[in-house]
Amino acid sequence: MNQTAIQPSQLSRLAVIYVRQSTPLQVEQHTESQRRQYQLTERAQLLGWPSQRCLVIDDDLGLSGAQSGNRPDYQRLVSLVALREVGIIFGLEVSRLARNCLDWYHLLELAAAFTVLIGDEDGLYDPADFNDRLLLGLKGTFSEIERYQINARLQRGRLNKARWGAYAVRLPVGFEYDALTGELVRTPDQAVWHALEQVFHHFAQLGSVRVVLRSLLCAGLDLPHRVVCRGLGSRVAWQPPSYDAIYGYLTNPVYAGVYCYGRRTIQRDPVTQTQQVVRRLRADWEVFLPDHHAGYLTLEQYEANMARLHNNRALLTTGQGAPREGSALLRGLVVCQRCERRMRVRYHQASPYYCYDSAHLRFGAPICGWGSAKRVDALVEELVLDVVDAGAVDLALAVDQSWREEQARLDQHRHEKFQRLEYEAGLAQQRYELVDPAYRLVAQTLETAWNERLAALEAMRTEEERWRRPLPPASTPEQMRDTLAQLRNQWYGGRLASQDKKEILRCVLEQARLATDGKVIRAEVVWQGGARSHLEVPKYLGVASAAYHQILTLAQAHPDAEIAAQLNADGLRTMKGKAWTARRVMDFRLSNAIPSGLTASPTMRRSDDAYLTSGEVAERLGVHQTRVQHWFHLGLLKGRQAGRQRQLWIAWDAEIAQRLDGTAPIDGRMVSVRRLCAAQGKHPDEILAWAVAEDHTIYRVLRGTGFRFYILPYQAEPCAG
Repeated sequence: MNQTAIQPSQLSRLAVIYVRQSTPLQVEQHTESQRRQYQLTERAQLLGWPSQRCLVIDDDLGLSGAQSGNRPDYQRLVSLVALREVGIIFGLEVSRLARNCLDWYHLLELAAAFTVLIGDEDGLYDPADFNDRLLLGLKGTFSEIERYQINARLQRGRLNKARWGAYAVRLPVGFEYDALTGELVRTPDQAVWHALEQVFHHFAQLGSVRVVLRSLLCAGLDLPHRVVCRGLGSRVAWQPPSYDAIYGYLTNPVYAGVYCYGRRTIQRDPVTQTQQVVRRLRADWEVFLPDHHAGYLTLEQYEANMARLHNNRALLTTGQGAPREGSALLRGLVVCQRCERRMRVRYHQASPYYCYDSAHLRFGAPICGWGSAKRVDALVEELVLDVVDAGAVDLALAVDQSWREEQARLDQHRHEKFQRLEYEAGLAQQRYELVDPAYRLVAQTLETAWNERLAALEAMRTEEERWRRPLPPASTPEQMRDTLAQLRNQWYGGRLASQDKKEILRCVLEQARLATDGKVIRAEVVWQGGARSHLEVPKYLGVASAAYHQILTLAQAHPDAEIAAQLNADGLRTMKGKAWTARRVMDFRLSNAIPSGLTASPTMRRSDDAYLTSGEVAERLGVHQTRVQHWFHLGLLKGRQAGRQRQLWIAWDAEIAQRLDGTAPIDGRMVSVRRLCAAQGKHPDEILAWAVAEDHTIYRVLRGTGFRFYILPYQAEPCAG
């Protein structure tokens, strides 16, 4: 447009000079571009705008022109145009005003509507004129294309360099680039090594970021982090451990010797024009180069840590969740047998129960299943305690040795922290001594810093004395075996926290699959390794779990009267506080479907036939019941009888049945009891009593139409006198 076409109304308004550079580095180093943009004020004055109506807007220095949401001065410019306060807008070039066609055409629309001119180094333009507007539109389009081309060129070059691991990325603490070769190497500070290795070892042992955090806080250890000083590089600083720091160590693949690029991407909200950093999935990473450099752990350990962190997420559809303080011991392990979904823990009057109720809460569907956590936990923990026996001595000794090595590493870490504080105190002293004492403004500040370092050193020395305690002597296999034998007492005696119990259960259990069937909860326990056990748990429990376990165990081989006596001796009472009797034990067993080895009801007896009544044994052997009682008194059959008029219970198994039912084959070493009686002139009962006393094996064998007793092995002179 012709400069003489400037209207007086435009000269009466403001001439806005918009100054912008894209990055802080350009603002700092490319000062000539700034000077050229500020000189546009002189051009505005030459065109007729007085200096008092020349407004310079430069608060957008260092901000990109790709969008307008983050540029307050550009928004101010648009507002001034809409308020008819601007006559002309000056920019060094179109790209200074906007590199986004949406923002650029919006500004052109407003400028055309309110008769605002636009000027750059090439000339003046009237957006209301078709030809000028066409030229401005082309310039804006080329400006946006140029931005895309520059970004694409930079991204392709960066990605190509990253594909062979040469692109320098921001490194986490513990790594640096070698000054000579430019290779990625571990930092030479061994204190940083030991601190990072301590975190990885702690997580491998404890399995939870929050538990690792508490452990490090209790030990009084600090963790390193990188402090970036603009223009001065970076340095390592030490601070108390935090959840974010530990999680960052565990999830960063650089610590596993992996060079990766493209782990994150930037998403921009089109409404608020804000940016958000979003983590990409592992499959979407652009570069992943294992074994690129020396790390602090292997790739397999890193993968195991990531799987453990994912498993610790307390979501019903994903992981088990980390062990916490709640009383439900199987939280995270319980799965519904019907819908195959993980069951959550709910509480009713402070009593936990397992259920899957998501469909019920969302859609009003019936609850798939639920069961008392105390009932299920009581049986499962008893099952686990039966498995953990003296065979775990070697594992317990290995854990004890691992704990001692852990204490040695903690001591080393504290010693390194003490050395670091000594160095910092000495450095602060040197700085104070080098300054002129007369210059108190500086000397006083350095003296304060020196005193702070000395105070930190003294506090560390006091803490070192507190932690310097001798370790208990290492346990012997015999001591460890005794400790394992007391595990049940410690478990029920309240000496183990809920988190410790959950860790023990997760070491041996993979899942606990529950299904409710009337008044019974059917549990399928899946062990680590795939083995399975099946349990039936009553839904409603009327006594303490300790009494339930006691009755469950004693019912296998003791009558109800003996069980009642044992419960009373242990100080256990019913829910109403009454002493146990045989009738109360029997009622409890019947109501809770606890099988017994000593009950006349076949439906309530243990399925392994450990004890049979004398009548049942007589029926199986084809003899009269009095004959069975006679053999019991001779010792030929073992059993128990609470009194002369009480039921006689005979111990029974497959080996006893095979010896006495007449089906055993004749062995050449066997000697007939009839022959011994003829040779010794003794009664058969005397021969049988002698054989029982000498621990000989007695067989009842079918010979012809009758049964005869044989002894194996036979020794001469069966009895004296």
